[in-house]
Amino acid sequence: MLPKIICHIMSSVDGRLLTDRWTDPFNGQSKSELMGVYASIGRKLNTDAWMFGKNTLCEGFFPKQFHLRDTTPLSHPKPYIASHTSDRLFAVIDPDADILYESSTVRGDCIVAILPETAPADYLDYLQKKDISYLFAGAKGDDLRTAMQTLAEVFGVESLSLQGGGIINGAFLHAGLIDELSLVVYPGIDGSAASPSVFEYIGKEHLPARGQSLELLSAETVQDGIVWLRYCFHKANLT
Repeated sequence: MLPKIICHIMSSVDGRLLTDRWTDPFNGQSKSELMGVYASIGRKLNTDAWMFGKNTLCEGFFPKQFHLRDTTPLSHPKPYIASHTSDRLFAVIDPDADILYESSTVRGDCIVAILPETAPADYLDYLQKKDISYLFAGAKGDDLRTAMQTLAEVFGVESLSLQGGGIINGAFLHAGLIDELSLVVYPGIDGSAASPSVFEYIGKEHLPARGQSLELLSAETVQDGIVWLRYCFHKANLT
């Protein structure tokens, strides 16, 4: 049992993600106004949970690291369900088990931390005291399929909006876990080959999207030159 995973992302027309590098809108509107369109489209997806990568979370919300007193892991770690006060969950993959949370929510949604099975007991105790849920994604914290199964079976998540960055999008792509792509195209350009893009798989696989193809579901011009493309993933020969 897996949740439906929708990769929801906004990029420039050349597929780049660093908003401060994008050219300005032609009609004098601010970038932030157009970014608000992306957020409003995301709410239309009406998913049970959403997530983005650890780097994005730490840069925007929790920049400090947790300093361990004891690095001893539990012998048989189990998921922990904290008290949930929000209708939607926010999930984050933290393979280092070291995010220092200043809150148990992100934009009002309760956090579920996805950790390695080797996460120190000291850190798990800290999360429980902060009333933050957690689950495990294999020994290294990178078993995405196991993590998604636990989200579905233990936390009742039927749908999840994956909102980047490119590295986590690439990891989900390579794992064959994305069911739909919701691509919001900003009417501007980055132009640099060095800028991060929508999918950035880091690994040995030469063709991380192997066996997957896209079917266009809809194409909509939203406003101010923003285009919303929705694709369904078809998968074959995936293990």
